[in-house]
Amino acid sequence: MTLDSSDHGFLKRAVDIAYDHMRSGEGKPFGAVLVLNGKPLAEGWNSVFASKDLTAHAELMAIRRASKVLGHGDLSGSVLYASGEPCPMCMGAMYLAGVARCFYATTWEEAKAIGVKSEEIRAEYEKSPAERRIPCIHAPMPEASAAFEEWLSRAG
Repeated sequence: MTLDSSDHGFLKRAVDIAYDHMRSGEGKPFGAVLVLNGKPLAEGWNSVFASKDLTAHAELMAIRRASKVLGHGDLSGSVLYASGEPCPMCMGAMYLAGVARCFYATTWEEAKAIGVKSEEIRAEYEKSPAERRIPCIHAPMPEASAAFEEWLSRAG
């Protein structure tokens, strides 16, 4: 898939956001623009340093802002333009929100040079939960399952 002129403009805006907020000391050089029906809906930038929140990635911030603008989290059909290839956390949020497509300007390989560890995280998902660097052990509790059952009964 190639970029048309509007795609290029939105991607350039994401890169400009990355520069601006990196230079202001808010976070690493990542920016994002979320577009719905050809119109910019929200912007985001990496603000992990300023917020002291390691989840304050550009894509997540754009999704959070867009959800507030719309009053809900369904971003079906939207397009996300990101200065960098989204990490696993951001990709997960994009899937949950219904983002339809993503364009990005730099790769995970390039991001490794500035200390981004997305590739290591991605590799962890290929292991069974108990074998991961942070082992996750399933400890079933009937009370937890009952909460799911109650949720389902309310949905019907």
